[in-house]
Amino acid sequence: MPTNRKEKVMPLEIVLKRNDPAPLYQQIAEQIKRAIASGHLPAGAQLPTVRRLAAEVGVTRLTVQNAYAELQSSGWIESTVGRGTFVSAQASVQPRWSAASGAATPAAVIGDILQMGRGTGILSFASASPDPQLFPEAEFWAALESQRQRLSEAMSYGPAQGDTGLRIELAAHLAERGLSATPDDLLVVAGVSQGVMLAAQALAQPGDSILIEQPTYVGFLHQLRTLGLQPMAVPVDEEGLRLDVVEQMARAHRIRFFYTIPSFQNPTGYCMSHSHRLQLLELAERYGFYIIEDDLYGWLAYDAEPPLPIKALDAADRVIYISGFSKTLAPGVRLGVMAPPSALRDRLIGLRIAADLGSPLLLQWTLAAFLHRGEFRRHLRRVLPVYQERRDALLAALGQAMPPGVHWTRPRGGLCCWVTLPRPVSVGEIPRLALQQGWAVAPGSIFWTNTDGERNLRLCFGGLTVGQLRRGVEVIAEIVRQQLAFAPVTPASPVEWLPMV
Repeated sequence: MPTNRKEKVMPLEIVLKRNDPAPLYQQIAEQIKRAIASGHLPAGAQLPTVRRLAAEVGVTRLTVQNAYAELQSSGWIESTVGRGTFVSAQASVQPRWSAASGAATPAAVIGDILQMGRGTGILSFASASPDPQLFPEAEFWAALESQRQRLSEAMSYGPAQGDTGLRIELAAHLAERGLSATPDDLLVVAGVSQGVMLAAQALAQPGDSILIEQPTYVGFLHQLRTLGLQPMAVPVDEEGLRLDVVEQMARAHRIRFFYTIPSFQNPTGYCMSHSHRLQLLELAERYGFYIIEDDLYGWLAYDAEPPLPIKALDAADRVIYISGFSKTLAPGVRLGVMAPPSALRDRLIGLRIAADLGSPLLLQWTLAAFLHRGEFRRHLRRVLPVYQERRDALLAALGQAMPPGVHWTRPRGGLCCWVTLPRPVSVGEIPRLALQQGWAVAPGSIFWTNTDGERNLRLCFGGLTVGQLRRGVEVIAEIVRQQLAFAPVTPASPVEWLPMV
C-alpha cells in the first residue's frame, strides 16, 4: 500500500506496435503487467499520471485510462483520489513453484493457488476452479434470505452427520448421478477435501500402504504427508488405469484403499472407462481394499452424459463415494457429501465430531433450499455450455499455437488439460517465464509422488474467458518454442500424453 511519504514515480518503457491487432490500451496494460510480474515495478510503486503517460507514449488520455482501468479491475494496480496510481500489494505475490528453490511442496502450491485467487492480478491457468462471475448470486442469496425467520436457531450446533433436511436433498441430488442412497446413508462434510481426509483416517494408520493414480490431485498428496501414509502409484496409459499394476501391488502388499478421481480427473482430464470401473471393483472385492471415489468433477460432462460413478456399480459395498460443490457452484460453498459403506458410517461420524463437530447450519439450510428449488439444476444447464466453449477454445488455441512434438489431453469434461513436452525438454523455467508475462501455470511435477512429470504442464480453463485462453496459450506456446530451440527433441509417445479412454 502507498505510504504518506512523497512517492517516486517509476519510469515505464512502453513500446507500441501500431500494426498489431491488439488494441493500444491492451498493449499498454500487458507491458505494465510484465513489469510488475518481473519485479521492475514492485508493490507500492507509483505509476505515471494518465496525462504524463499518454504524452510519453503518444496516445490519447482515454487509451491510458482504459489500460489503467483494465489493470485495476484485475487487481494489478489501485488508485487513490488525489494521490495517484500505485502497484497493488497483492500483485507482487510470486508462486513458489515458479522459483528454482525446491519450494514447490503440495502445501506451498495449494497456498499459492488460493492466494492467486484473491486479486493478485495474475491470470491463472493454475487453478482448477469455476468462474466466480458465473456464480448464481441472486438465486443463492434468495435461498439464504429464506432462512431469516430461524436465524437464531441456525446459530446452534447441528447433527454431526449433517442436517436431515440437507441430507434429504442430497439423496435426491445423488440419484441424478445414478446413486441409490437414503438420507441416513449420507454424511455431510466440509467439502471433498475433508471427506477424503476422513476416509483416509478411517481406513489407514501411519505407515500403511495405499494406492493412488499417478499423476493425482496435489491436495491429496499433501494429506498423505500429513497422515504419514505410504503411497504406491498406479500409472494410467492409453487404455486407462493400469489394472495389472493394481493387481500386482494388491497381491504383494496389504493395501488399505485406492484413491481415484475416475471422472474427468485432476490434473489430466482422464476418464476411466466403464469396463475399468467394473474390473477395479472386482479387484477391490478380491483383495479386500476399499475405493475412495472423488467425484468432484463428475457433473461437468460436455460431450455426452456423465459416466456412472463407481459407487453406482458397487454391489459389494467397497466404495466410499465423495462429492461436493466447489467445482460446479463455488469453492466457498464448503459443503460436500459422503456415501460410505454402512460398516464405516459410524466411524466416519466419530471422526467428523473430532474434526469440527459439524458444518454450520445456516449454510446447510441455504444449500438445502437451493437444491430443493431446482436452482442447482438450472445453474448447471447455464454453465455447462460456457465451460464447453472454453474447453474447445483452449484445445483450438493449443492446436494453432503449440510447436510440433507437444501433446495434450482432450478432456470430455472437468476443468483440466494435461500438456506434455517432447523429450528431453523439461518444464524448467516455463512457469517463471510465464509469470513474468502475467500468466500462472502449474508444473506437472507437483502432481507426482516422485520426480516424474517434469515434462508436463496442467492448464485449467474454467476461470478464463475465451479471449484470455487464446492470449494465454499464445504466450505459453512462445515460451515453449523458445525452450525447444535449445535442445533436439523426441516426440512424446501416446502413453506419455494420456489420451482419453
